[in-house]
Amino acid sequence: MEQPKVSIIVPVYKVPENYLRKCIESIMVQTLKDIEILLVDDGSPDNCGEICDSYASKDSRIRVLHKKNGGLSSARNAGFFAATSKWIMFVDGDDWIEPDMCDYMYREGEKNDVQLVMCGIMKDYGKTSVEYKFYLEDHKVYASEECKWLQQQLLVYNGNIAVAYSKLIERELLQKNNILHDEVLRQGAEGLEFNLRLFEKLERAEFVNKPFYHYIYNESSISAAPTEENNEYVLKCFGKINEFIESSDNREMLEPWFDNRLLYVIITTAISGYFNPGNVDSYKTRKAKFSQYLKKPIIQVALKSDNLAGLSSQRKVTLFLIKHNAFLVLNLMGKVRKWQKTQK
Repeated sequence: MEQPKVSIIVPVYKVPENYLRKCIESIMVQTLKDIEILLVDDGSPDNCGEICDSYASKDSRIRVLHKKNGGLSSARNAGFFAATSKWIMFVDGDDWIEPDMCDYMYREGEKNDVQLVMCGIMKDYGKTSVEYKFYLEDHKVYASEECKWLQQQLLVYNGNIAVAYSKLIERELLQKNNILHDEVLRQGAEGLEFNLRLFEKLERAEFVNKPFYHYIYNESSISAAPTEENNEYVLKCFGKINEFIESSDNREMLEPWFDNRLLYVIITTAISGYFNPGNVDSYKTRKAKFSQYLKKPIIQVALKSDNLAGLSSQRKVTLFLIKHNAFLVLNLMGKVRKWQKTQK
């Protein structure tokens, strides 16, 4: 068998069966047939591994890697080390992709001699779908210094490019520069941290404004769970990101946007984390824990930032409430936000 054109890496851990099957089947029917599909069973305690094996028995392009649980970053790395293609694509196990995604992005990458191809994203809720908006120009090839601007856009919350998925990445770029997912950062902002290091070495990239990738909003997913552990993972990611920016060749462009991005995290952590109705702690406990969270040095610095660019009026109000310790109102907002998501 000839070398496949694209290696698609799918980390799998506790993915609901209907999501996992849709994900795998959406990859199997790609119009680009010369692909390899690497399903990484990250020690999932349910029947995810068996489901993956059943698909591998039907399609010779599928390889299943069974490993001890190590987190999302570890699973992505395991798939990367096993990949053989020129191009790499990450797809999360509860998402799915359009049939022509690989073919279209592969042809663009080869035609324009780029190291990275990015595409549009649809966010699928239970009843509705929303197409992400991007600041990037359709079919534009970003080269040399323009890639520094792209790297800055990773820190712009509404830029929507700071994820590992929805990208076709040249494997050599990752190999040559030893760009792996940081396995200490199991989840949270691990995609942002990975991309910042990737874009530091990037010389040519293209964006195609076609929503090939479908991100599924799954409130029961591990990363969406309102836990203290997840909050710590995210802060650990931002600590690493801050360290990276300090030594980056592009520090001047990145530094002003670090605190701005962290403000979004603080707001989300309040509403979807500590004051999420799904949080099992009592209101008194949540209030005490969030108070401690706000005392962390990295949070204190961000709260003093005057870069509020991109924040909606609602987020600005939420930030005002956070700064003034209006926890009762935040608790009510958390309930409203939860209700809004169930209506989509």
